[in-house]
Amino acid sequence: MKVYCFGNEFLENDSFAKEIADEISFPGIEFVKCDSPDEIFLEEKEIWILDVVDEIDDVILIDDVDKLKENYISTLHDFDLSYFLKLMKEMGRLNSIKIIGIPMKGDKEEIMDKIVDKLKENFS
Repeated sequence: MKVYCFGNEFLENDSFAKEIADEISFPGIEFVKCDSPDEIFLEEKEIWILDVVDEIDDVILIDDVDKLKENYISTLHDFDLSYFLKLMKEMGRLNSIKIIGIPMKGDKEEIMDKIVDKLKENFS
């Protein structure tokens, strides 16, 4: 199973998901750092994404791309990912999707623990 991790390393607040991907481990999960939405393998039964979400204070699980709101967009990267996912859904190319949204900053260990909790809820 893969978890696709997005972020822009050139923006301090947008690179947190990729930074965490280097340090987190979960049995049977491969964290794949992506620079573009077209790196997502759409043929997977269930697609998992890890990305930062502006204006949240806790780790959340988004299971519907229609819940992605434009007011959470803080970079062009966010627009691209949201737009790509919504377009793929409209075209019938998107199977099940789960997005683990993390705050743009915070205690890394605490956030990593909460990510693992979300994975345990779905893979244990």
